[in-house]
Amino acid sequence: MQIIGADITSNDSTPVHALGQLHSDDKGKLYRYVKLLNETATVVGAVGDAVAYLDAPANATEQFTVVTDNSDASTKPVCAGLLQGTVVGATGTAEYLWVQCGGPATAGQNLAGTPANGDAVFLSTTDLTLTLSTAADDPVCGYALDDSADLVYLTCA
Repeated sequence: MQIIGADITSNDSTPVHALGQLHSDDKGKLYRYVKLLNETATVVGAVGDAVAYLDAPANATEQFTVVTDNSDASTKPVCAGLLQGTVVGATGTAEYLWVQCGGPATAGQNLAGTPANGDAVFLSTTDLTLTLSTAADDPVCGYALDDSADLVYLTCA
């Protein structure tokens, strides 16, 4: 579903769309509208940086809350997608924005673990970084298309 007037690079202090709202474009990319809210530490994020879902959301309204600080995520962070704009990531300050959760994308950080093209990747415990999946229980969020260019195909939860 395409949302008329959706600005995928926007960063809002109050929600402009329903949290969890999906938006697709004509290039095969899928985006989700989320709330970014770090609880432990400030971690600034830039375009292409990976964000994680908040660990153990307290209620249904937090199910689309993401973090740039992976200490607020699960032991194996579940990737929500890649940022489409810059975020301050200040502890306790909410930001509302779009993350790319599906389709071809360029990661903002070098892919860790040296994945071969076609290898599965997941969100590393290192903030903002995708890495090679090596265990059966890694929460895979995409596949390396070109490791040297940090190109991935996203399939985020």
